[in-house]
Amino acid sequence: MNIRDVVGLLGNGAKDVDVRLYFVRKHTNDKYTSYSPTISLKLQNELLDIVKKAMGQVTDVEQREFNPIGSIDGCIEYCKVDKVANFNDILLSTQEDVVVRRPIEAEEIKKLTFYLLKVNIGDNNELLFFRRLTKFNRLSKGGLVGFFQGDDFQKLETDLLGIDPSIDIAVFQEEMLVLNHVALERIFSVQDQYSEKATHTLKIVGQANRIRNFDQFQEDCLNDRRIIRALTKLLDEEERITKCFNENFDNIIQVVDIFELDINFEEGNSALIYENKSQLLDITRLIRDSFYRSLINNREGIDEGV
Repeated sequence: MNIRDVVGLLGNGAKDVDVRLYFVRKHTNDKYTSYSPTISLKLQNELLDIVKKAMGQVTDVEQREFNPIGSIDGCIEYCKVDKVANFNDILLSTQEDVVVRRPIEAEEIKKLTFYLLKVNIGDNNELLFFRRLTKFNRLSKGGLVGFFQGDDFQKLETDLLGIDPSIDIAVFQEEMLVLNHVALERIFSVQDQYSEKATHTLKIVGQANRIRNFDQFQEDCLNDRRIIRALTKLLDEEERITKCFNENFDNIIQVVDIFELDINFEEGNSALIYENKSQLLDITRLIRDSFYRSLINNREGIDEGV
């Protein structure tokens, strides 16, 4: 994403700007409910200042493609919106015929997950900004929030939501800029998406018929979030899977010997034997070709990407 273009749009002072704020609850069934309160022109400008400053702070930060395994310090990530589960479901919840405009009940306020700020500039420029909400529920458990009115300190009797000076995700021209890796996973239903992709990866692995006790291996993989993430990423590198088991299986045997991995092979070395969960990480690393020997110092090591 060209962040300078986004900052330029936000800061061009155009009069034809429409700002909509939505507070969104993510339900346990991965459905969304959006509330759209009215906001004053002053608050609209303050919200625009928040997102403009937040984007301006990452203008020169290196961008890398979103990696399910984790982000790299000092970098931000990007991906296409069609790669993210439930993105369209959120947008659908903000449509005029379904968005909720009645006052939000106190109990519902506590369940809100994030806010979405829609900024439309002119006819063709729509920007979306997502941020998880800051809640003050803990103060209701014996504490209070108050304010001064003259010399009197008054208790604030309502539930509070906080909008801090940061954003988690920005969307522009069908591309998503992820400033907070964890937020993407919590706002959207990517864990289900990860499981689906990991299952697809395991199907390819199973077809090679190189892992004995494969059914147990598959079950254990799908119950380990770290392994699910690694297998999700591996699906983007499908060629590694086929080469690992079909063309280079002899190299797997050699790597197991060099790195003294606790993995056994059946007689004839035609397949490795999966025995317990302690082997999951090493087998996944074998599939990902994560073991290496450096060219200069002939040093053996492991890519810790998983």
